[in-house]
Amino acid sequence: MKQTIFLTLLLFVSTQIFAQSLLEEAKKLTENEQYEAASAKFGELISREPGNGNNYYFFGENLLQGDNPDSARMAFEKGLQMDPANPLNKIGLAKIKLDEQVRQKVAEAKTTINEVVTSTQQKNARILIEAADALIHLKNKDLDKAKQYLDKAQSLDPKNPEVKILFGDLYTELSNGTLAADYYNQALELDKNSARSIVSKGRLYRRSLNFEGASGEYEKAITVDPNYAPAYRELAEVEFKLGKRDKALENYRKYLDLSKNNCGARISYARALYINRNYFDALTEISQLKEKCDPNNPTVLRITSYCYYELRDNTKVPDAIKKGLEAATKLFAVLPEAKRTATDYEYYGKLQIENKQDSASIEQGIDALRKAYEIDRSKTDLLSVIADAYIKLKKYPDAIKALMEKITIGKDVKTIDYVNLGRSYYYNSQFLESDSSWKKVNELSPTYASGWSGRARANTQLDTSSEAGLAKPFYEKYIELALADSANPAKYTQGLIEAYGYLAYYYILKKDTASALKYLRLKSALPLEPEDLKKVMQAIDQLEGKKPKK
Repeated sequence: MKQTIFLTLLLFVSTQIFAQSLLEEAKKLTENEQYEAASAKFGELISREPGNGNNYYFFGENLLQGDNPDSARMAFEKGLQMDPANPLNKIGLAKIKLDEQVRQKVAEAKTTINEVVTSTQQKNARILIEAADALIHLKNKDLDKAKQYLDKAQSLDPKNPEVKILFGDLYTELSNGTLAADYYNQALELDKNSARSIVSKGRLYRRSLNFEGASGEYEKAITVDPNYAPAYRELAEVEFKLGKRDKALENYRKYLDLSKNNCGARISYARALYINRNYFDALTEISQLKEKCDPNNPTVLRITSYCYYELRDNTKVPDAIKKGLEAATKLFAVLPEAKRTATDYEYYGKLQIENKQDSASIEQGIDALRKAYEIDRSKTDLLSVIADAYIKLKKYPDAIKALMEKITIGKDVKTIDYVNLGRSYYYNSQFLESDSSWKKVNELSPTYASGWSGRARANTQLDTSSEAGLAKPFYEKYIELALADSANPAKYTQGLIEAYGYLAYYYILKKDTASALKYLRLKSALPLEPEDLKKVMQAIDQLEGKKPKK
């Protein structure tokens, strides 16, 4: 009887050890971004231990990191069902809410995490670690709370390198590079072969735009663990930044090999190509991965729509706007509003505006761009795009409002913003305001000839009789700049016709026949419409005292 009990206990312990080993193996695959291989391991674990909530939680984490939040939610929910006493899956569900934009859900997530930590009396280091991880790495952070959890976790498990890494990530988010590096070094002291710690240090350098320093850390990580896939991906991405495109592609191929070419890795590669403006290559990669991976994956649809917009003027990519809009529309069909990003709305809006050029499409585009700006107020350039769209619709008051909003904010205001403001005021019959806008254009870009002709036109409306000659100095400056650009004479033809015509009329009013004839002859030398040329020649004859030709 005792022998039977002993054998049973031995078998139980052996099974537990095997299951724990299998779990660590699966987690390592997740860390190495081999999400599909990890999923297979988690499936095996769950079949062996269907009542163990930990397995579902780390399986959900794997799915979440592999950009599959819906499946991750299902895993966490199943884990709660099978092991209600295990609070990890509550943290998992909270992580999904923390990545959304709905304030209520974010608040619920933070409350859930706090309740989970409190209910364990803060005696479980793993709970504290996962809670801190959620509040550091997801979109809606709470770094103060995360630090509290990590302080407690460290007191419970002072030699856990994961705690040190998370402290490093925390201080990275707080832009305290010195403390972050110190914690990554402490993690390395506890585990000298931790490629994750070294890669984390590399990310710290990359965040501060020290791409050479980051590259050195990633190469160290590869030396420590030549099979650590994330190190090759990170190295490839900084090599793109350093202009080492061939090396970057070589290291990305190595990353794909090590991550077993799984969908997540291929999608990550396509994303990197897009970020580094290799739009055509990104679309090529996506067309290949669609055969194996989910074509409705939100990231795939995002990259597709973004790249088509960027290639809208590329003759090798026909119907780019149409194809981009199809992908963006499909993205919005599969992605709940709470998960759409400012950039999603930005590209959707730009694609709509470029699509048919009809008023309904442009209005839809403006609405989307407004939504993008509401989500991310740092995107002030969108106000310029919105203004351009309103100008297309001849809704000049709305264009003025958008441009004035940007100018008032004072961020990334460009000369073209004042150009469009001057035009909008002009077409809205606000000529004094138009003159002020063109004056600003002249100050910002004194050699921009069209800025002077724009100001001249505004002044012709402020001085409709031309008696005061308000437009005269601005037309004269336009002529000076136009004639100085001998390499591009054709682009100034219409402007010179206008300027010469105004000055000729002005001197006729002032009874300065010589000056009037000078500008009429200059105008007559330009390619005029027959009727216009006829009128110019008649004016010349009249000033010269010649009889009108019959």
